[in-house]
Order: sequence, then structure tokens, then C-alpha cells
Amino acid sequence: MGTYGAATATTVMFQSYFQNTSVSGLLSLMSYLPMFLFMPFIRKITLRWGKKEASQFGCLFSILATVLMLVLPIGPNASGMAMFFACSALNGFGMGIYMCVSNAMMADAIDYNEWKNGTREEGTTYALHSFFRKLAQGVGPSIGLVLMVWLGYDEALGSAQPFAVAQNMRYLVAAMYCVSAVLMWVSVGVIYNLDKKTLAQMEKDLGRTS
Repeated sequence: MGTYGAATATTVMFQSYFQNTSVSGLLSLMSYLPMFLFMPFIRKITLRWGKKEASQFGCLFSILATVLMLVLPIGPNASGMAMFFACSALNGFGMGIYMCVSNAMMADAIDYNEWKNGTREEGTTYALHSFFRKLAQGVGPSIGLVLMVWLGYDEALGSAQPFAVAQNMRYLVAAMYCVSAVLMWVSVGVIYNLDKKTLAQMEKDLGRTS
């Protein structure tokens, strides 16, 4: 939800703070490009460190990138935009591993349910995943819009927002990405409990080792 909300706020930020909407679409590319860069190496990475462990490290990398996005002097000029793009690229790099292995992690969770409870519920799990993803796609932008209005954004003014409001948009985007990265780290590192050792034992017990 935070990521989808931040994406909504990003469009407004480029419009009001950087006064340049023509390059905002490049951010989407930066979100997916690292995933393609990781693809040739993802098997070796996960075999050596584990899916959970590698994803957790990537989330820490994203936290660092988004904290830099918050504290760096990103001004409403070309150099500021370059710094913002650099931080966004680092954030995308951090999330690249998780984006590559997220579906495999969900499949492991299905196996985990069978391992612990003796039942497989692929249909229910994937249906819930799709439902909550669509829910996030709807609720996330709404949260972004509510926060933008709360921080003074006036849709009628378009790109002519007061500078203080435009600056609020710049910090809102960074804060939403940062909070999302922190929650991602907590989810993968603390809640998701299939580390490399546990996963190996589960696959052995289920007779799925290669």
C-alpha cells in the first residue's frame, strides 16, 4: 500500500516540485530493471544465502536508499532530480532480489502449511494473495491522496502549488518509500520464518530435495 501510495505522490511531486512530469515514468523502469539484472544470478544467490536472507539484505539496502532520499539536500533542480533518481535506483536494486523470488517464497509457504498441518491450500493462498494485492492497489493510492491533501495539496492549482506544499510532496514520497521498506524488512525478516536451514529441513521431510 505504501509503495502504490508513494507512486501516486511521485507524479504530483514531479509536477509541483521538479516542474517536470516528462521523466517521472523513468522511475517505474528503475523499479523493474534491477529484477531483470538479478534474474541470471538469482539461483546462485538463493542457493548460497537463502531466499529469506537475500531478500532481507535487499530490504536493508532499500531502507538505506530511502533514508538517503529523506536526508539528502534534494533541491528542485537538475542536480536534485539526479540525486532522487540515484536513490530510487538504489531502492529498486534493494528490492530486486525479493521481486525475483517472491512467488517462490509463497510456494514455500504453501509447502510449510503442508509440513506443519498436513494440508495443501494452493487455491486459497493464491486467491488471498491476489485479493490483498488488488486491495493494496486500490487503498494505497487513496492513502497517498489523503496524505497529500492533509499536507496542503490543492488539485485545482496543478503544478502551481506553493513551494512549501511542493516540498511537502518531496518528503512525503521519501517517507512513504522508507516506511514501506521498513515494513518489508520486518515482514521478511521477522514474520516470514522460512530461513535457509528451516527450508532445507522442510524439503527433506517432504521428500522434495533434489
